Amino acid sequence: MKSLSSVFWILVVVILFYVGFKVVPIYYKGIFGIRGICKENADVYHKWGENYVINDISEKLGRMGIPEDNSDFTIDRTDDSVVIWIYYADDATFLDRYTKHFELEYECEGVLKSVY
Repeated sequence: MKSLSSVFWILVVVILFYVGFKVVPIYYKGIFGIRGICKENADVYHKWGENYVINDISEKLGRMGIPEDNSDFTIDRTDDSVVIWIYYADDATFLDRYTKHFELEYECEGVLKSVY
């Protein structure tokens, strides 16, 4: 009976590692990656301008491994602030039978004028 319990727990651990191996990179890119890109570009918008931010976001998303087909971003400028929205979608396939679709997005705001 003890060996059956051990096999069960080993199987549970293997399944957890397999699911984690598929899902953790998607959440890492979607939570930490796009959040960092968004905040960084919202902070430098007032200094470098819209064209720089557009190119920088596209380049950093590509470097992170997020293709242009799976991502989208918008830059909205108001009178005193800039709002950047980044969207990321990806799929994880488990054992070639089940596919889970993930959609993650983040919105951040930056100032247009820096006051020193």
